Amino acid sequence: SWLLAHPLEDPATRYRPVPRPAEVTVAATDGSQVFPDRNFGATCYLLNVSQLAFQYGTAEPPILRATPTLHHTPEDLSVTWDGREMPVTAEIIGALRDQRELDALLEVAREARRPERPVVALADGTLIRWSLGKSAEDFKDTMLARYAATLAGFEADGIPVASYISAPGSTDVVNAMRVALCPDPVANCDRCPYRDRDPVPSSVLDGLTDRVLFEHHLERPGERSALFRSASQVLDAYGERQTILFFYVHVGREVGRVELPAWVATNGRWVDLIHAVVLDQAEKGQGYPLILSEAHERAVVRGPEREQFYGMLQSALIRAGVKVQRSEKSLLKRSPRI
Repeated sequence: SWLLAHPLEDPATRYRPVPRPAEVTVAATDGSQVFPDRNFGATCYLLNVSQLAFQYGTAEPPILRATPTLHHTPEDLSVTWDGREMPVTAEIIGALRDQRELDALLEVAREARRPERPVVALADGTLIRWSLGKSAEDFKDTMLARYAATLAGFEADGIPVASYISAPGSTDVVNAMRVALCPDPVANCDRCPYRDRDPVPSSVLDGLTDRVLFEHHLERPGERSALFRSASQVLDAYGERQTILFFYVHVGREVGRVELPAWVATNGRWVDLIHAVVLDQAEKGQGYPLILSEAHERAVVRGPEREQFYGMLQSALIRAGVKVQRSEKSLLKRSPRI
């Protein structure tokens, strides 16, 4: 039941960074959404996805934009599950947003790429679509196939793609250490003769996360760990070349997790490039990659903007002659009595 990291090299290996190229293109995206509000008379949702690209070492201007899309048609508001049409949920909208973010990242990386200049496409958060693990099979299969196809698009264009996870809570590597400490790792845990031993050998690792482990192992800022392969079952749908590997990196103020497809990880120059770019971005962002921070700021839909969105929507419906009804709860929340 544990996720076990599979080391692709000596797991105790530490790598020092190489210098960042003098000229490099870094692209990033992020996304936000306004979920359907059942207290509002019209059902719809909004996706807002940012696209950024910085050209370092040149005088070229950056790409800084965000594109909102309104989803309100019957096709937008339902999906087919096991042959039945079901209304969209927050989980489904989140999966659609994840896909739009990756599509937008490939688009902006292609646009910003320059001949003879290295490029890195950087996403925020995980490349492993954990949230789809419990979705209906037909929807999950469709979304995972689309996601893997977009990752293959990066490979076809030769654009190395990776993601950065701040303050990761994963325990994949620690779980592998638990197995290493087990006196009989092939035994059935329910019948293991060591399960009642006090203490159980692996109990010394209780409460330990990979992040804490590598905070101790990566002694100097800038170092990264060995490469590991994730054993998540979701990745079975990705295919061998798109399956996700990861390493941990000490960016100065924290140890973050960097995920990348297998086809990127097999190219040592690309791994070194991603390592150098992540460190440089974290330094510029005072502990967190600058371009990801800026992508978030351009994508996020805050409370006042959400209220403005619903106000614009209501005005448009009234102009179209559609009667708009808001629930009493919605009206009272917008007109406090005290």
